[in-house]
Order: sequence, then C-alpha cells, then structure tokens
Amino acid sequence: MTHEGTRHSTRETTPDDVSLIQIRQPAIPSSYRMICFPSSRNSSICYLAMSELLLPTVELLIVQYPALTSEEEHSAEEDAALADKIFEAVRGWADRPLALFGHRLGAELAYAVAQRLERETDAAPLTLFVSGRTGPGHRGSLGPPALNCRVVALAGYHDPRAPLAGVRAWRRCTAGRFDLEVFPGTRGYLDSHRREVVNLVHDQLISLRGPEPD
Repeated sequence: MTHEGTRHSTRETTPDDVSLIQIRQPAIPSSYRMICFPSSRNSSICYLAMSELLLPTVELLIVQYPALTSEEEHSAEEDAALADKIFEAVRGWADRPLALFGHRLGAELAYAVAQRLERETDAAPLTLFVSGRTGPGHRGSLGPPALNCRVVALAGYHDPRAPLAGVRAWRRCTAGRFDLEVFPGTRGYLDSHRREVVNLVHDQLISLRGPEPD
C-alpha cells in the first residue's frame, strides 16, 4: 500500500521476524517519529489511515509482528521475548524525537520497549501512548514507577476489556506526567474518532517542544 507523496517501505523477513513499515514524506523532514504497536499482525490499517493526518509533522514506523502473533493473551515469557525482538528492530530509529503508541496487546509491548529505551539508550521516548489496555499490575503493587516519560492512556468509556479503573492504573507506571483520554462507546475509536486521536498525538508531542531535526 502506497500513499501519494509518502514513502512506505518494508524489508524481507522470515515468519519469526519482526518487520517495520515506515511511512514518511521524503521531501519534508518530520519533527517526530512515532513507533506504532498494533493489537495484532493484521491490524495496521488504522495507522496507515492515521498517517495521512499526521504527516509531515509525525512520521510513522509500524511494527509488524511474527506470523504467529495474534491479539490473544501470551505468557509473560513470550511477551518478553517479543519485546526484545522489537527493541532490537527499533533502537536504531531514534534520529527524531520519539513517541510510542500501542493498542491492546501492543500497549504492553510498547511499555516494555519504552523501559528498555530509557534504560539502555540515549533515545528515551518523549511520550508513551497506551490504548485499550489496563495498566500492568493494576490489581496489585508495581513498586517504583518503571518510566520517566509522559504516559497518555486512551480508552473507550464502556470497553469491558479495558475498564477505566484498570486503565487509570497506567498512572503508577511513570514518574512523569499522566493523562487519560476517554472516548464514547466501547471500541473502534481509533477509526471512529481518528481525527481526535491524531489531534491528541500532535498536541501531546508539540507541547513538549522537542528539538527540531537537522
């Protein structure tokens, strides 16, 4: 899939690989890059649609999971191994101020990758957006916050898979600022409220006044 005025590129992979889709406007350097973590391998279409509203300010990098990855629950060991693969795939893409955006399963993967970026690189994300997912450990103690970056949680008002009390638990994951954005309905707000989501991303990133690229 190619967008007029944008570059959309992939690389050859095996079924066990993590691959990346880059969407950008070649003639206009972006001010920010956002790495998107879909809910499953086949759910990247909403990010392709969002890119038309985000470009050229925010370039997208969409994670494509290994072929067997789905939105179903995984063991902690499987999630950790997948997060390790994603971290290795994206760590070299920090030549722009960085944000991470994860939906459902992708929210937990984005959270794990954000921790490693803060801990192991000089490319700590400006903002972690977590969507449609309760915070890790929301029924128990997490200990000290694992992140220093801003965390923005998105939720559907009546989403049974991500009740608001559980989504608010993301606040305990960061020593930085936390914001909660609630959309009407239960699910599908990434499509039905796409422009509002895009405006939220723009507002959150621009308010941080990250450095302009060279």
